[in-house]
Amino acid sequence: MSLIKEIIEVRNYFSAAKDAPDITFYSEAGIYFQYFEGTINAILNQSELQILYIASDPQDPIFKRKIKGIKVFYINKLIPFVFPFIKTKALVMTMTDLNRYHVKRSTNSVNHIYMFHAINSVHLQYNQGAFDYYDTIFCIGPHHVEEIRKGEDLYRLPKKELLEVGYSWLEKIEQENRYSTPKKNKILIAPTWSVGNILESCIEPILEKLLPLDYEVIVRPHPEFIKRQVSKVNYLQKKYEIFTNLLFDNESHSSTHIFDSSILITDWSGIAMEYSWGMFKPVIYIDTPKKIHNLEFEKIGIIPLEDKIRKLNGTVIKISDCHTIDSVVEKDILLKDKNKKKLMDLRKKHIFNWGQSSNIAAKYIIDYCKSN
Repeated sequence: MSLIKEIIEVRNYFSAAKDAPDITFYSEAGIYFQYFEGTINAILNQSELQILYIASDPQDPIFKRKIKGIKVFYINKLIPFVFPFIKTKALVMTMTDLNRYHVKRSTNSVNHIYMFHAINSVHLQYNQGAFDYYDTIFCIGPHHVEEIRKGEDLYRLPKKELLEVGYSWLEKIEQENRYSTPKKNKILIAPTWSVGNILESCIEPILEKLLPLDYEVIVRPHPEFIKRQVSKVNYLQKKYEIFTNLLFDNESHSSTHIFDSSILITDWSGIAMEYSWGMFKPVIYIDTPKKIHNLEFEKIGIIPLEDKIRKLNGTVIKISDCHTIDSVVEKDILLKDKNKKKLMDLRKKHIFNWGQSSNIAAKYIIDYCKSN
Protein backbone atom coordinates (compact mmCIF):
# COMPACT_ATOMS: atom_id res chain seq x y z
CA MET A 1 0.00 0.00 0.00
CA SER A 2 1.33 3.45 -0.92
CA LEU A 3 1.92 6.07 1.74
CA ILE A 4 -0.95 8.16 0.38
CA LYS A 5 -3.36 5.24 0.72
CA GLU A 6 -2.07 4.57 4.21
CA ILE A 7 -2.69 8.21 5.16
CA ILE A 8 -6.26 7.77 3.96
CA GLU A 9 -6.52 4.60 6.05
CA VAL A 10 -5.26 6.48 9.11
CA ARG A 11 -7.91 9.13 8.52
CA ASN A 12 -10.55 6.40 8.25
CA TYR A 13 -9.30 4.85 11.49
CA PHE A 14 -9.52 8.08 13.46
CA SER A 15 -12.92 8.77 11.98
CA ALA A 16 -14.13 5.36 13.22
CA ALA A 17 -12.40 5.86 16.59
CA LYS A 18 -13.74 9.35 17.27
CA ASP A 19 -16.18 8.00 19.85
CA ALA A 20 -13.47 5.94 21.58
CA PRO A 21 -14.15 2.30 20.64
CA ASP A 22 -14.28 -0.17 23.48
CA ILE A 23 -11.50 -2.47 22.28
CA THR A 24 -8.63 -2.17 19.82
CA PHE A 25 -6.43 -5.05 18.74
CA TYR A 26 -3.08 -4.35 17.08
CA SER A 27 -1.33 -7.02 15.00
CA GLU A 28 2.16 -6.20 13.74
CA ALA A 29 2.31 -9.33 11.54
CA GLY A 30 -0.27 -11.71 10.10
CA ILE A 31 0.89 -14.64 12.21
CA TYR A 32 -0.38 -12.92 15.37
CA PHE A 33 -4.03 -13.09 14.37
CA GLN A 34 -4.11 -16.72 15.53
CA TYR A 35 -3.36 -15.62 19.10
CA PHE A 36 -6.18 -13.05 19.11
CA GLU A 37 -8.80 -15.13 17.32
CA GLY A 38 -10.22 -17.06 20.27
CA THR A 39 -10.57 -13.98 22.45
CA ILE A 40 -12.10 -11.93 19.64
CA ASN A 41 -14.70 -14.62 18.95
CA ALA A 42 -15.54 -14.89 22.66
CA ILE A 43 -15.99 -11.12 22.95
CA LEU A 44 -18.27 -11.03 19.92
CA ASN A 45 -20.32 -13.95 21.27
CA GLN A 46 -20.71 -12.45 24.74
CA SER A 47 -21.12 -8.73 24.10
CA GLU A 48 -21.90 -5.99 21.64
CA LEU A 49 -18.75 -4.02 22.35
CA GLN A 50 -17.17 -2.14 19.46
CA ILE A 51 -13.91 -3.65 18.20
CA LEU A 52 -11.32 -2.02 15.93
CA TYR A 53 -8.43 -4.07 14.55
CA ILE A 54 -5.25 -2.45 13.25
CA ALA A 55 -3.09 -4.69 11.04
CA SER A 56 0.41 -3.84 9.83
CA ASP A 57 0.60 -6.83 7.49
CA PRO A 58 -1.39 -6.82 4.22
CA GLN A 59 -1.45 -10.62 4.45
CA ASP A 60 -3.11 -10.64 7.87
CA PRO A 61 -5.79 -13.39 7.79
CA ILE A 62 -8.39 -10.98 9.16
CA PHE A 63 -8.64 -9.30 5.75
CA LYS A 64 -10.01 -12.56 4.33
CA ARG A 65 -12.19 -13.48 7.31
CA LYS A 66 -14.38 -10.35 7.21
CA ILE A 67 -15.62 -10.94 10.75
CA LYS A 68 -18.93 -9.27 11.49
CA GLY A 69 -18.64 -6.74 14.29
CA ILE A 70 -15.03 -5.72 13.64
CA LYS A 71 -13.69 -2.74 11.69
CA VAL A 72 -10.28 -3.45 10.20
CA PHE A 73 -7.59 -0.96 9.18
CA TYR A 74 -4.19 -1.39 7.52
CA ILE A 75 -1.59 0.90 9.06
CA ASN A 76 2.12 0.12 8.86
CA LYS A 77 4.68 2.88 8.42
CA LEU A 78 2.51 5.37 10.26
CA ILE A 79 2.02 3.25 13.39
CA PRO A 80 4.46 5.35 15.49
CA PHE A 81 2.41 8.45 14.66
CA VAL A 82 -0.94 6.78 15.41
CA PHE A 83 -0.30 5.07 18.75
CA PRO A 84 0.13 8.14 20.99
CA PHE A 85 -3.33 9.33 19.92
CA ILE A 86 -5.27 6.06 20.18
CA LYS A 87 -8.52 6.42 22.12
CA THR A 88 -9.91 3.12 23.29
CA LYS A 89 -10.68 1.48 26.61
CA ALA A 90 -8.55 -1.61 26.06
CA LEU A 91 -5.67 -2.02 23.61
CA VAL A 92 -4.59 -5.65 23.14
CA MET A 93 -1.23 -6.48 21.57
CA THR A 94 1.38 -9.21 21.20
CA MET A 95 4.16 -6.66 20.67
CA THR A 96 6.96 -6.53 23.22
CA ASP A 97 9.05 -3.47 24.11
CA LEU A 98 6.10 -1.08 24.07
CA ASN A 99 7.19 2.52 24.72
CA ARG A 100 10.90 1.62 24.60
CA TYR A 101 11.49 2.21 20.90
CA HIS A 102 9.43 3.79 18.12
CA VAL A 103 5.97 2.56 19.22
CA LYS A 104 4.80 4.45 22.31
CA ARG A 105 1.91 4.08 24.73
CA SER A 106 -1.22 6.02 24.07
CA THR A 107 -1.29 9.33 25.91
CA ASN A 108 -4.99 8.75 26.62
CA SER A 109 -6.50 6.68 29.40
CA VAL A 110 -6.03 3.22 27.88
CA ASN A 111 -5.52 -0.22 29.45
CA HIS A 112 -2.54 -1.57 27.49
CA ILE A 113 -2.91 -5.37 27.56
CA TYR A 114 -0.19 -7.82 26.54
CA MET A 115 -1.14 -11.23 25.12
CA PHE A 116 1.66 -13.80 24.87
CA HIS A 117 2.41 -15.55 21.59
CA ALA A 118 4.73 -18.14 23.14
CA ILE A 119 4.87 -20.20 26.33
CA ASN A 120 8.51 -19.31 26.96
CA SER A 121 9.66 -17.49 30.06
CA VAL A 122 9.78 -13.69 30.10
CA HIS A 123 13.38 -13.15 31.25
CA LEU A 124 15.62 -15.02 28.78
CA GLN A 125 14.45 -14.60 25.20
CA TYR A 126 12.88 -11.15 25.63
CA ASN A 127 14.70 -7.86 26.16
CA GLN A 128 15.04 -6.59 29.71
CA GLY A 129 12.03 -4.35 30.28
CA ALA A 130 10.06 -5.82 27.38
CA PHE A 131 6.78 -5.76 29.35
CA ASP A 132 7.37 -2.83 31.72
CA TYR A 133 4.99 -0.41 30.03
CA TYR A 134 1.96 -2.67 29.92
CA ASP A 135 -0.85 -2.27 32.43
CA THR A 136 -2.19 -5.83 32.21
CA ILE A 137 -0.55 -9.11 31.22
CA PHE A 138 -2.54 -12.18 30.15
CA CYS A 139 -0.32 -14.90 31.66
CA ILE A 140 -0.16 -18.36 30.09
CA GLY A 141 1.04 -20.23 33.14
CA PRO A 142 2.37 -19.93 36.72
CA HIS A 143 5.90 -19.27 35.45
CA HIS A 144 4.83 -15.97 33.90
CA VAL A 145 3.29 -14.75 37.15
CA GLU A 146 6.34 -15.75 39.20
CA GLU A 147 8.86 -14.27 36.76
CA ILE A 148 7.05 -10.96 36.25
CA ARG A 149 6.50 -10.43 39.97
CA LYS A 150 10.14 -11.25 40.69
CA GLY A 151 11.22 -8.73 38.04
CA GLU A 152 8.94 -6.06 39.50
CA ASP A 153 10.47 -6.57 42.92
CA LEU A 154 14.04 -6.66 41.59
CA TYR A 155 13.74 -3.50 39.49
CA ARG A 156 11.24 -1.74 41.80
CA LEU A 157 8.56 -1.49 39.11
CA PRO A 158 4.88 -0.68 39.58
CA LYS A 159 2.74 -3.79 39.95
CA LYS A 160 0.95 -4.78 36.77
CA GLU A 161 -2.36 -6.61 36.73
CA LEU A 162 -1.52 -10.24 36.04
CA LEU A 163 -4.46 -12.31 34.84
CA GLU A 164 -4.27 -16.12 34.88
CA VAL A 165 -5.56 -16.75 31.36
CA GLY A 166 -3.94 -19.71 29.61
CA TYR A 167 -3.17 -20.15 25.93
CA SER A 168 -6.00 -20.30 23.39
CA TRP A 169 -3.67 -20.99 20.47
CA LEU A 170 -2.44 -24.17 22.16
CA GLU A 171 -6.04 -25.23 22.73
CA LYS A 172 -6.77 -24.67 19.04
CA ILE A 173 -3.73 -26.73 18.07
CA GLU A 174 -5.11 -29.68 20.05
CA GLN A 175 -8.56 -29.23 18.56
CA GLU A 176 -7.37 -29.02 14.95
CA ASN A 177 -4.95 -31.89 15.45
CA ARG A 178 -7.92 -34.20 16.03
CA TYR A 179 -8.88 -33.77 12.39
CA SER A 180 -5.38 -34.05 10.92
CA THR A 181 -3.63 -37.14 9.65
CA PRO A 182 0.10 -37.00 10.41
CA LYS A 183 2.41 -38.50 7.81
CA LYS A 184 4.66 -41.05 9.44
CA ASN A 185 7.77 -39.97 7.57
CA LYS A 186 7.24 -36.20 7.57
CA ILE A 187 9.77 -34.18 9.58
CA LEU A 188 9.34 -30.52 10.43
CA ILE A 189 12.48 -28.45 11.08
CA ALA A 190 11.46 -25.14 12.67
CA PRO A 191 14.28 -23.18 14.36
CA THR A 192 14.25 -19.86 16.10
CA TRP A 193 16.06 -16.87 14.57
CA SER A 194 18.71 -16.10 17.20
CA VAL A 195 22.45 -16.24 16.58
CA GLY A 196 23.71 -19.80 16.13
CA ASN A 197 20.29 -21.30 15.37
CA ILE A 198 19.94 -24.50 13.36
CA LEU A 199 19.95 -22.72 9.99
CA GLU A 200 23.23 -21.03 10.90
CA SER A 201 24.99 -23.87 12.67
CA CYS A 202 24.00 -27.34 11.53
CA ILE A 203 21.18 -27.49 8.97
CA GLU A 204 23.43 -28.93 6.27
CA PRO A 205 24.62 -32.03 8.15
CA ILE A 206 21.03 -32.63 9.25
CA LEU A 207 19.66 -32.40 5.71
CA GLU A 208 22.46 -34.50 4.28
CA LYS A 209 21.64 -37.24 6.76
CA LEU A 210 17.84 -37.16 6.31
CA LEU A 211 17.24 -36.32 2.65
CA PRO A 212 18.67 -39.54 1.14
CA LEU A 213 16.25 -41.52 3.33
CA ASP A 214 12.52 -42.08 3.06
CA TYR A 215 11.53 -38.82 4.77
CA GLU A 216 9.66 -35.77 3.62
CA VAL A 217 11.49 -32.85 5.19
CA ILE A 218 9.94 -29.43 5.73
CA VAL A 219 12.22 -26.54 6.72
CA ARG A 220 10.25 -23.66 8.21
CA PRO A 221 12.51 -20.65 8.78
CA HIS A 222 11.37 -18.14 11.38
CA PRO A 223 9.91 -14.99 9.74
CA GLU A 224 12.56 -12.90 11.51
CA PHE A 225 15.31 -15.11 10.09
CA ILE A 226 13.93 -14.65 6.57
CA LYS A 227 13.81 -10.90 7.13
CA ARG A 228 17.41 -10.77 8.33
CA GLN A 229 19.08 -13.56 6.36
CA VAL A 230 17.06 -14.24 3.24
CA SER A 231 20.33 -14.88 1.35
CA LYS A 232 21.01 -17.89 3.60
CA VAL A 233 17.53 -19.29 2.90
CA ASN A 234 18.04 -18.77 -0.83
CA TYR A 235 21.43 -20.48 -0.66
CA LEU A 236 19.99 -23.55 1.04
CA GLN A 237 17.07 -23.78 -1.36
CA LYS A 238 19.46 -23.63 -4.31
CA LYS A 239 21.91 -26.16 -2.87
CA TYR A 240 19.26 -28.80 -2.15
CA GLU A 241 16.86 -28.15 -5.02
CA ILE A 242 17.54 -31.58 -6.52
CA PHE A 243 15.81 -33.24 -3.57
CA THR A 244 12.09 -33.57 -4.27
CA ASN A 245 11.43 -34.60 -0.67
CA LEU A 246 12.54 -31.21 0.70
CA LEU A 247 10.30 -28.16 1.00
CA PHE A 248 11.09 -24.72 2.42
CA ASP A 249 7.94 -23.34 4.01
CA ASN A 250 8.32 -19.57 4.07
CA GLU A 251 4.63 -18.91 4.74
CA SER A 252 4.41 -18.22 8.46
CA HIS A 253 0.62 -17.77 8.27
CA SER A 254 0.07 -21.45 7.48
CA SER A 255 0.09 -24.21 10.10
CA THR A 256 -0.45 -27.13 7.70
CA HIS A 257 2.97 -28.68 8.19
CA ILE A 258 2.72 -28.39 11.96
CA PHE A 259 -0.31 -30.65 11.95
CA ASP A 260 0.62 -33.25 9.34
CA SER A 261 4.23 -33.80 10.42
CA SER A 262 5.15 -36.54 12.89
CA ILE A 263 8.20 -35.05 14.58
CA LEU A 264 9.78 -31.64 15.14
CA ILE A 265 13.44 -30.67 15.08
CA THR A 266 14.09 -27.28 16.67
CA ASP A 267 16.49 -25.41 18.95
CA TRP A 268 15.14 -22.73 21.34
CA SER A 269 11.93 -21.91 19.52
CA GLY A 270 8.69 -21.62 21.46
CA ILE A 271 7.11 -23.92 18.88
CA ALA A 272 8.57 -26.90 20.81
CA MET A 273 6.08 -26.69 23.68
CA GLU A 274 3.19 -25.91 21.34
CA TYR A 275 4.04 -28.97 19.26
CA SER A 276 4.45 -31.39 22.14
CA TRP A 277 1.74 -30.08 24.50
CA GLY A 278 -0.81 -29.41 21.77
CA MET A 279 -0.41 -32.66 19.82
CA PHE A 280 1.78 -34.89 22.03
CA LYS A 281 4.25 -35.37 19.20
CA PRO A 282 8.01 -35.85 19.76
CA VAL A 283 10.48 -32.99 19.71
CA ILE A 284 14.21 -33.15 19.07
CA TYR A 285 16.17 -30.18 20.42
CA ILE A 286 19.49 -29.36 18.79
CA ASP A 287 21.63 -27.89 21.58
CA THR A 288 22.52 -24.64 19.85
CA PRO A 289 23.59 -21.59 21.90
CA LYS A 290 20.81 -20.29 24.11
CA LYS A 291 18.61 -17.59 22.68
CA ILE A 292 19.51 -14.82 25.13
CA HIS A 293 18.08 -11.36 24.61
CA ASN A 294 18.34 -10.33 28.26
CA LEU A 295 21.90 -10.43 29.57
CA GLU A 296 20.54 -9.90 33.09
CA PHE A 297 18.27 -12.95 33.07
CA GLU A 298 20.17 -14.71 35.85
CA LYS A 299 19.34 -11.89 38.29
CA ILE A 300 15.74 -13.13 38.39
CA GLY A 301 16.98 -16.33 40.02
CA ILE A 302 14.54 -18.59 38.14
CA ILE A 303 15.55 -21.15 35.52
CA PRO A 304 13.65 -20.23 32.34
CA LEU A 305 10.90 -22.71 31.52
CA GLU A 306 12.23 -23.46 28.02
CA ASP A 307 15.54 -24.47 29.59
CA LYS A 308 14.11 -26.35 32.58
CA ILE A 309 11.78 -28.64 30.64
CA ARG A 310 13.89 -29.47 27.55
CA LYS A 311 15.02 -32.90 28.67
CA LEU A 312 11.55 -33.71 30.04
CA ASN A 313 9.80 -32.54 26.89
CA GLY A 314 11.96 -34.14 24.20
CA THR A 315 15.39 -35.40 23.19
CA VAL A 316 18.36 -33.04 23.34
CA ILE A 317 21.36 -33.69 21.08
CA LYS A 318 24.58 -31.75 20.64
CA ILE A 319 25.45 -30.08 17.35
CA SER A 320 28.43 -32.42 17.07
CA ASP A 321 26.02 -35.39 17.21
CA CYS A 322 23.84 -34.30 14.29
CA HIS A 323 25.26 -37.18 12.25
CA THR A 324 23.04 -39.45 14.41
CA ILE A 325 19.86 -37.48 13.69
CA ASP A 326 18.33 -40.24 11.56
CA SER A 327 18.48 -42.82 14.34
CA VAL A 328 17.16 -40.32 16.91
CA VAL A 329 14.21 -39.49 14.64
CA GLU A 330 13.38 -43.16 14.16
CA LYS A 331 13.59 -43.93 17.88
CA ASP A 332 11.48 -40.96 18.99
CA ILE A 333 8.71 -41.63 16.48
CA LEU A 334 8.43 -45.20 17.77
CA LEU A 335 8.22 -44.00 21.40
CA LYS A 336 5.74 -41.16 20.89
CA ASP A 337 2.69 -42.95 22.34
CA LYS A 338 4.59 -43.92 25.49
CA ASN A 339 5.42 -40.28 26.21
CA LYS A 340 1.87 -38.92 25.94
CA LYS A 341 1.03 -39.02 29.66
CA LYS A 342 4.29 -37.29 30.58
CA LEU A 343 3.53 -34.48 28.10
CA MET A 344 -0.04 -34.14 29.38
CA ASP A 345 1.25 -33.82 32.94
CA LEU A 346 3.72 -31.12 31.87
CA ARG A 347 0.95 -29.20 30.14
CA LYS A 348 -1.35 -29.42 33.14
CA LYS A 349 1.42 -28.13 35.40
CA HIS A 350 2.49 -25.19 33.26
CA ILE A 351 -0.70 -23.97 31.48
CA PHE A 352 -3.61 -22.16 33.15
CA ASN A 353 -7.32 -22.92 32.59
CA TRP A 354 -7.21 -25.52 29.85
CA GLY A 355 -10.13 -25.08 27.45
CA GLN A 356 -11.30 -21.82 29.02
CA SER A 357 -8.60 -19.27 28.18
CA SER A 358 -10.53 -17.33 25.50
CA ASN A 359 -13.57 -16.94 27.74
CA ILE A 360 -11.45 -15.79 30.67
CA ALA A 361 -9.61 -13.20 28.54
CA ALA A 362 -12.88 -12.03 26.98
CA LYS A 363 -14.64 -11.72 30.35
CA TYR A 364 -11.85 -9.56 31.72
CA ILE A 365 -11.94 -7.25 28.67
CA ILE A 366 -15.75 -7.03 28.66
CA ASP A 367 -15.96 -6.33 32.39
CA TYR A 368 -13.21 -3.73 32.15
CA CYS A 369 -14.85 -1.91 29.24
CA LYS A 370 -18.25 -1.88 30.89
CA SER A 371 -16.87 -0.45 34.12
CA ASN A 372 -14.68 2.24 32.54
